[in-house]
Amino acid sequence: MAWGKGNKGEKSASEKGATNAQGKAAGARGNAATPKDDGKGAKDGAAQVASKAAGAAAGAASAAAGAAAGAARGAGRGIAAGFTALRDVRDATRQYSSAKAQMESTEKALTAQRAALEHRESIEGGYEDIVTAQTAALADAQKRAADAVQYAARLTHELQDLEARLTKMRSDDEQALRPYKQLAESSKGRADDATRTVAEAKRAVRTAEGQVKDATDRREQAISSANRALDNSKARQRKVQGELDKLLADPSAKRDAIAQVRQELAAETAHVSAAETAVTRATADAQSSVDNAQTHLWTQKQSLETAQRESDAMQAEAKERRGEYDRLRSEAEARQKKLSDKIDRQKAEIDRSNRLRDNARTDASKANDLLSEAKSIHDTPQATEQLRRSIAEREQTLESQRAQVEELGRAEKELRRRTRATRIAVLVILVVLVAVVVVLVGSMLLGQGGDAAGTAASASVTTTGTVSAGA
Repeated sequence: MAWGKGNKGEKSASEKGATNAQGKAAGARGNAATPKDDGKGAKDGAAQVASKAAGAAAGAASAAAGAAAGAARGAGRGIAAGFTALRDVRDATRQYSSAKAQMESTEKALTAQRAALEHRESIEGGYEDIVTAQTAALADAQKRAADAVQYAARLTHELQDLEARLTKMRSDDEQALRPYKQLAESSKGRADDATRTVAEAKRAVRTAEGQVKDATDRREQAISSANRALDNSKARQRKVQGELDKLLADPSAKRDAIAQVRQELAAETAHVSAAETAVTRATADAQSSVDNAQTHLWTQKQSLETAQRESDAMQAEAKERRGEYDRLRSEAEARQKKLSDKIDRQKAEIDRSNRLRDNARTDASKANDLLSEAKSIHDTPQATEQLRRSIAEREQTLESQRAQVEELGRAEKELRRRTRATRIAVLVILVVLVAVVVVLVGSMLLGQGGDAAGTAASASVTTTGTVSAGA
C-alpha cells in the first residue's frame, strides 16, 4: 500500500510538471507573437517561468520523500514481526532443552534406583549364603592378620638381636684391628724416615763427588803451575849455560865476566832445584787433597748404601704391615656385611609381613562391611518396598516428561515451519530499506540538479527577451 501511494504521488507530480511545462510553452509563444512588447514584459515572463520550474522540482522531491517514509513504515512493521518470530523460536528451543535436561536427569536417577533395587534383591535372595561366606572370610582374614602380627613381632625381636650383634661385632673388630693399624702406621712412619735419610745421603754423595772434582781440578792446576815454573827455571839455566860456554870459548873473555856468568848459572841451578822440589811438594799436597776427597766420597757412598738397605727393609716391613692390616680389615668388613645383609633381609621380611597384615585387615574390613550391608538390607524390607514404589512413581514421571518433551519438540518444529517466511522476510526488508535509502539520496541529488537547470533556463529566457525587444 505504501509503495502504491508513492507511485500515485509521483504521477501527480509528473502531471503537474507537464501542465507547468505547457504553460511555459504558451508563454513563450505569446512572447514570440508580440515582439513589439517592451523589455519589462519579457523580464516578467521569464521570472514567472523560473518560479514555476522551481515549484515543480520541489513538488517532485516532496513526493519522493513521502514515498520513502511509507516504505520505511512498512519495513519497520516487517522487521518487528521478524524479530518477534525469532524470539518465539528461541523461547521454544529453550523450553525444549530444559524439559529434555529434566527428562535425562530423571532417567539417570531411575537407572541408579533400579540398580540399587536389583542389588538389594540380589542380597536378599542370597542372604544366607552371603552371611556364611563373609563370616568365614572375616574369620580367615582376622586369623591371617593375627598370624602376621605375631610373625612380625618375632621377626622384630630377631632383628633387634641381629642389630645388637652387628654393633658388638663392629666394636670388637675395631678394637682388634687397632694394634695392627697402629703398627702399620708406625712402620710407614719409619719407612718415610728411612726414605728421607736416603735422600739426605744421596745429597751428601753428590756433594762429595763435587768435592773430588774440585780437588782434582786444583791438583791439576797446582802441578801445572809448578811444572811451568820448573820449565822456566830450566830454560833460564840453559841460557846462562850457553852464555858461559861462549865466554869460555872466547880467549879474549874477561875473567870477571866469566865469574859473573858462573854465579848466575849457580843461581839458576838453585832455582831449578827449588822448582823441582816445589813440583814434588805440589804434587804430593794436591794428591793428598784428592785422596781425602775420594775417601770422603767413598764414606758417603757407604752411608748411602746402608741407608738404602735400611729404607728398603723399612718399606718392605711397612708394606707387609699394611697388607696384614688391610687383610684383617677386609675380613672384618666381610663379616659385618654378611650380618648387615641378613639384617636387611630381616627388615624386608618384616615389611612383607606388615603388608600381609594390612591386606588381611583390609579383607576383614570388606567382609565386615558386606556382612553389615547384608544384615541391614535383610532387616529393612520396608526400605526395599519403598524403593520399588519410588521407582514406579519415577517411571510415571519419566513417561510424563517424555510426552512433554515430544510435544515441545513438535511445537518447536511447527513454529520454525510457520515463521520461516517471516524470518526470511527480515533479511529482505533490510535489503529493501537499504535500496530505499539509496533512492532517497539519489532523488535529493537530482533535485539539486533541477534547481541549477531552472536557474540557467531563466537566464536564457531573459536574454532572449532582451534581444527581441531590441529588434
